[in-house]
Amino acid sequence: MSAINTPPRPATASPFKRLITANSTRILKTAGLLALLAAAQWVLMVIVAETQYPNYVIQQHFLSDLGATCQRGLVPIACVIVSPSSLIWDSTLALMGLLSLVSAVLFYAATRKRGFSILFGLWGLGAFIAGVVPETLLSVHELASTLAFVGGSLAAIVAYRFLPSPLKYLSVVLGLLSFASLIVLIFEGPFYRWNGIFGLGVGGIERMVVYPIIIWEIALGAYLMSGVLSLSHGEQA
Repeated sequence: MSAINTPPRPATASPFKRLITANSTRILKTAGLLALLAAAQWVLMVIVAETQYPNYVIQQHFLSDLGATCQRGLVPIACVIVSPSSLIWDSTLALMGLLSLVSAVLFYAATRKRGFSILFGLWGLGAFIAGVVPETLLSVHELASTLAFVGGSLAAIVAYRFLPSPLKYLSVVLGLLSFASLIVLIFEGPFYRWNGIFGLGVGGIERMVVYPIIIWEIALGAYLMSGVLSLSHGEQA
């Protein structure tokens, strides 16, 4: 009697792999929620902070002027700190940085994607330090801000590796826009003398660095909360 040919059973994930996938899903959804909250609360509270700063002009003022603006006093070497909205701005920026940093740590714990996690973590760490240390310590604040800008813009570009289409293309565009604007901001002198930094001023070009990253982080958070990345990651495990 000939043997009956039976079709092979479809491969099923082991209980251990299913457990890993379930844990990754929870961790990534939490990371996504934190990223979305970090960026969303920043957008809302910046609007509030700008309304509380008298004669605040976006084109002429940096975002961090909302935390503490150093202005010359009666004595030439003196510096008068003007900070009517400092509590709002500093706490908002520090909170965004902290939530983003924790989100980066959770992302790494779930995916082991080291390069992206480090860059995303630098964005959060730099923002947190800049929030804790306002313009009263300008050198530290500027270093932290630059660290955040570089980390955030490069993280958006590197995210191309795991984001789905068309989100990955949007991520690259936002990252490149932010990074290019950062170069202009660093070498602002020639651009300002040429055409007032494309008519945006120092405050406007700084926002062209920050807002693309903020938009990207909101999109990233929404994507991670969907659980799609954790499912695909579990299938590859």
